[in-house]
Amino acid sequence: MASGSEGSAAAAGMGGGDSQPRPLTEADASAAAALTARAFAWHEPWGEFTFPDPSDREERMRELIEADIRERFLPYGENWTVGQEKLMTLTLWIPPSDTPDAKVFARRRSEEDYATYGEREPVIRAVDDFIRSGRPSEPHWFLDTIATEPELFGRGLAGSLLAHDLELRDEAGELCALDTHTPRQVAFYERHGFEVVARGEPAPGFPIVVMAREPRSG
Repeated sequence: MASGSEGSAAAAGMGGGDSQPRPLTEADASAAAALTARAFAWHEPWGEFTFPDPSDREERMRELIEADIRERFLPYGENWTVGQEKLMTLTLWIPPSDTPDAKVFARRRSEEDYATYGEREPVIRAVDDFIRSGRPSEPHWFLDTIATEPELFGRGLAGSLLAHDLELRDEAGELCALDTHTPRQVAFYERHGFEVVARGEPAPGFPIVVMAREPRSG
């Protein structure tokens, strides 16, 4: 689900103050979930695919995302955001499989999560199974989510935050991976050093691309 950013916009450098990346906190959970729901409900195929009914799509996504942020990502993941009074963009990372906290993410979604998808549950499981099979076998950080406030699309915010995160991964010599269901995002991630490692359509009309990135040195 690592789309919901800003398409192919070039990464603009972030200045000081409100534009500096900082760790996502418990106090940010509600705002982070609302931002992500706005980005995915109306601006990415994932929203319509998972919740076809537009009448409650954004609210259902917000509830699901907030629970995941509070119960899994904040205690066990690594999460970054830009913005103080108002969040502008964020990233949610799943830790490598060889770390103690990774067991919380052994399944990308909990059984309770799957139940919220109703009749879409079987295809959501199929998508998750495909992504799992396409990910590198070596321990790696997985970019579960990157999202930007829709009104700020095109300003390079997501690209700059991703560059910040990847610098940390490079310093530690760590492999990264992600998936995207938006073809235009492939070029965006390629500019950040990711390469396509798997491509398929586990559900009709819903293509998935899995990408990985080796750490850069120097």
